Amino acid sequence: MSYSIEREDHFDFLSTEYAALHAASSATAFQDGVWLHRLYAALAPARHAHPVVVTVRREADRELVLVLPLVRTGRAVLTLTFADLGVADYNAAVASATALMELGRRPEVVAGIRRALGRFDLLRVDRVAGSPQATAALFGGALVHRHRYDTHVMTLESTPEAWRETLDAAFVRHLERKYKRLRPKGERTLRVVTDVAEVAPLMLRLRAFRAARFAERGGVDLVQDDATYAFYRAVAEDSVRRGGPARLAVLEVAGDPVAIALDLVEPDRELFLLVGYDVERLRNYSLGLLIVDGLVQDAIRRGTSYFDLTVGDESYKSDFAARPLPLHQVRLPRTVPGRAAMVLDDGVLAARRIAKRALLAGKARRARKPAGAARPGETVGSEPSAQPQPQ
Repeated sequence: MSYSIEREDHFDFLSTEYAALHAASSATAFQDGVWLHRLYAALAPARHAHPVVVTVRREADRELVLVLPLVRTGRAVLTLTFADLGVADYNAAVASATALMELGRRPEVVAGIRRALGRFDLLRVDRVAGSPQATAALFGGALVHRHRYDTHVMTLESTPEAWRETLDAAFVRHLERKYKRLRPKGERTLRVVTDVAEVAPLMLRLRAFRAARFAERGGVDLVQDDATYAFYRAVAEDSVRRGGPARLAVLEVAGDPVAIALDLVEPDRELFLLVGYDVERLRNYSLGLLIVDGLVQDAIRRGTSYFDLTVGDESYKSDFAARPLPLHQVRLPRTVPGRAAMVLDDGVLAARRIAKRALLAGKARRARKPAGAARPGETVGSEPSAQPQPQ
């Protein structure tokens, strides 16, 4: 069987041929056509990232069998990465698992992909879930190594009650205490947004909730970046119009939004993407945990098998009995500058790990205080607000 390998940097990710390929592929919602269309149309220009899209078709019938959605960045070091730009938790080649294995074993296909990619110093595919070997095989000579963080996935039961039984009883009691504390505030509802006119004000509220929380923690929130926020809002609006891949959900108390989440939905999986909650008015109510609990129960009622808390090793994920799964990086240095950049990246990551360990050690030392002493910002006898929650 012969294949045609082409560069199609203006590829139509909203086309029916791409929708059919993605539906039959082993790729994720981060490679959905709506997501990639918005990323290339709006976010990539803001990041000075240039589209590099490679397609593979069968020559006999021109059927699309593989799409590699990449971007090119940098000047001193030309870097190719999958279409990530800081907003995708998983990267994947878009093809069926069978086609991916077949194409990676064909030397003429691998050589054709290398030619289509054009000039670059370093190719990098971050956060590859599952086995990275099939992806690496498409780029002959690529190196694979495991990331030092994992992704975390819950396997759901047939009913919310059965799922709750898999959790630690103390954690379930913690959730129920928070629900009980909310009751005097008014009726609690969790709903999915179906009116596109609601998206803009709710996304603004989500952004404001996150700004307040990250300001307290001294963290950097990409949602505060205008281009990133506009991208997420556009994906949310498109998804309401088209029925996916995103779902905007809002937890309301007495009709007022107190927590908002933007998730991605696959046929048998929901991916927890963004959340914001009101830490200024309802600080000690664990709203981040409550909206995750509500979203999981809703997913179970829809017959979903997995709830994906995605990338990062935050401790709240183990409270929900999510199991860690490895992530890998695929890299192909093509020049001396590319190899140097790869080594430099490794050094920067090592330095960050050392700094993080030092920060955690400092927090642990500060936590060792006489019994009854108050944390900064607390009074003795107040309820601690340190229960780990989603970011």
